[in-house]
Amino acid sequence: MAATHANGRPARILWGNLAWHPAVAAWREFARDAPTPECIEVLKKGERCAVYRLVGAGRGGAPIIAWCSRRTRALALRTIYEKVVRRLSTRAPRFRAFRADSTGFAWLFLEEVGGGGA
Repeated sequence: MAATHANGRPARILWGNLAWHPAVAAWREFARDAPTPECIEVLKKGERCAVYRLVGAGRGGAPIIAWCSRRTRALALRTIYEKVVRRLSTRAPRFRAFRADSTGFAWLFLEEVGGGGA
């Protein structure tokens, strides 16, 4: 069964040295000098999709949303955030990076605007 957030709260929070986490490793391939997150909030974790909030890993400590899903879905989301969402609202998450891997999955990274977190 997938862990999902309810009422805006993460299903789980990871603490400690988080450099080992796949979301952090993928983010650091794009943002090599990014700090290790203060914590990782698990927003959704399933077989086909996982969504994490990397607290403190973005510019100026902004949270980064790391979304891992099948490559085709991630490409569609990338297009939506790059072409549509950025024009709709200044409060919408900002597209930061996309990284596909050899397993058919891909990471989409979004920077939260105006903070966030638990």
